[in-house]
Amino acid sequence: MNLFYRKLLPFLFFKSLSLLGNEKIDPSIDLNRSDYIPVFVRMSDQLVTGAGEYKRLTHLYSVNSRSENQKQVLFKLQKKARDSWEEVRGKVESLLKNGKLSNLQKFWIVNGFSCLAKNSAIKELVRYSQISFIYLDRFPRSFRRSTPLKKKEFLAMKAVDKEWGKKDFQKTQVLKIPWNVKEIGAQAAWNEENATGRGVKVAVIDTGILSTPSLIHALAKNSGEELNGVDDDGNGLIDDLFGYNFIENTGNILDLGATMSHGSSCAGIIAGRPSSSGLQTAIAPDSKIMLFKGGFDLRTLEYLMTNGLDIVSMSFMIVNRDLGQIRGLFRNAFEHLSLGGVFAVGGAGNYGPNSRRAMPTGKQIGLPKDIPCVLSIAGVDQLRNQVSFSSMGPCYWEGVKFFSDYPFGKPLQKPDLTAFPMGYPVWNVLDSHRVRSNWTEVEKDHGASLVLGPAGNSFSGPHAAGVAALILSVCPELNPWEISELLCETALDLGPKGPDFKFGFGLINAFAAVRAAKNRN
Repeated sequence: MNLFYRKLLPFLFFKSLSLLGNEKIDPSIDLNRSDYIPVFVRMSDQLVTGAGEYKRLTHLYSVNSRSENQKQVLFKLQKKARDSWEEVRGKVESLLKNGKLSNLQKFWIVNGFSCLAKNSAIKELVRYSQISFIYLDRFPRSFRRSTPLKKKEFLAMKAVDKEWGKKDFQKTQVLKIPWNVKEIGAQAAWNEENATGRGVKVAVIDTGILSTPSLIHALAKNSGEELNGVDDDGNGLIDDLFGYNFIENTGNILDLGATMSHGSSCAGIIAGRPSSSGLQTAIAPDSKIMLFKGGFDLRTLEYLMTNGLDIVSMSFMIVNRDLGQIRGLFRNAFEHLSLGGVFAVGGAGNYGPNSRRAMPTGKQIGLPKDIPCVLSIAGVDQLRNQVSFSSMGPCYWEGVKFFSDYPFGKPLQKPDLTAFPMGYPVWNVLDSHRVRSNWTEVEKDHGASLVLGPAGNSFSGPHAAGVAALILSVCPELNPWEISELLCETALDLGPKGPDFKFGFGLINAFAAVRAAKNRN
């Protein structure tokens, strides 16, 4: 071989390597930057590798019970992450030592790690076959160690724990059931199918709750933890007694809002216990809730799977913001979460064509409600008419790395279902009705109010979470995708025949869904 070709071959080799590497780098990453860039490094070895894999795996895993899938999927995800890390560990640690990487955080819900990276580090990492893609991290966080509660927060949480431990919480003989609970078919499911949500744990990712007995007694407690400023169960989190605040990295799950407690409203729809007068807001009155702060934090999703949560109700959503390729990362995470036994649901949003915050068609339902396996719930009034603000579909996954299966010519059917977003009492801040003149206080009760007036599809989502809890209380081994099928198959069709972009499959029917689950089981 002559000298020219000996010189040319290495050039061609590295040139081809560079071209391959560019395909593995998020186009939104500016490689001309000299400062640190927040990125997520996705490893090649994923349980769900791309579009179509989730559906294929649901067929494969449907032969297993949910509890079997929980164990198997958790083991597989964590093993893949451990094995991949060992393959790149030397290189990554070298980059950390040289100051080219910092703030590294490893994950397994999607096999990979987040970090701050210099452009030279990104160019080096993409050369490794073990790495499939490097995302621009649009939700970067400075991960700090879990910290003990401040004195005021500690005393407030101590009061919650004390109230939770009381055995004489009011057991009102005559309950007052709001119309929405009856209309959704929940009361019929309790009375005729003995489906009350017992034994089911629902994660509520929101603002936390007010310290009122009706919500405190709905909490699920982490039995391995005590409120003492110590990480008793060794999971790296201090005082995660009733959930965790991943924003502040503490165990404080109380809502300190002065005029509105969004989390209390949503938690009360799912599992609120009776008020002093017997008013019971819950769809699943015997279910338990754990509270989390930190949407778009993958640590939250990992906590759900490792701590046996059955359902996650989410109020957070992003619209009117270019998320680029990072949508694929979160779709990957939620598909793994579903395969691991956690059913995910949330409101479809308040960005419909007649909303004061209207968005264009195709952009009204955002992440994470635009993910196929995450159910998005639209809104109708008591007469089954679409409410003016309710977001409509469709959704698209055009040009998303690994998940470009719903292009503009073949959109994703969204929303999935419909529920009631307003017109019934919800738990809220004391005297919040004085802030909003169109709100009416129905009842004051130990540090909170039941208020008529708050509205939004954030309240539609918890209806579906509550109905899912009813289903799991009588058929606990159903997988998340099977619950979704039941909810859609038994819904009351609204609008044109069949699913549509206004109502999805229609109004959720708890009684029909529970009965169908029993027959299927």
